[in-house]
Amino acid sequence: MLHARIDAMWMHVILRDRGPRYETLRVLAEAWAEDRSQVVRALDQLAAVVEQGGPAWDAAVDDVEADLQMPEPETELTHVDAERLADELLAAAPLTMSARREAAQAAEVIAFPHQHGEVA
Repeated sequence: MLHARIDAMWMHVILRDRGPRYETLRVLAEAWAEDRSQVVRALDQLAAVVEQGGPAWDAAVDDVEADLQMPEPETELTHVDAERLADELLAAAPLTMSARREAAQAAEVIAFPHQHGEVA
């Protein structure tokens, strides 16, 4: 359900978390079973602003979440899963191109000796 890996271009760490999607679909299925017209109205509301994105999309999502009483998307981790995920993130992060570039630049820094005593 939860996994971290590096993307194909080595630019980003990809975090996959299927838990919130499962919860969203469960809530939609429950709402559909109770009142199909409410789900259709919610999807129509999202469809009306999907191309706009930005604040309009954010507001529509907030409204739909409130109307369908959707819980906040959260994922609970056992200590074993948290440690596994932390290990995957720690392994993937230094492989990104930005991390490699930063490491290469840091290696090129020339350290000058510090002056001791007063400077005239």
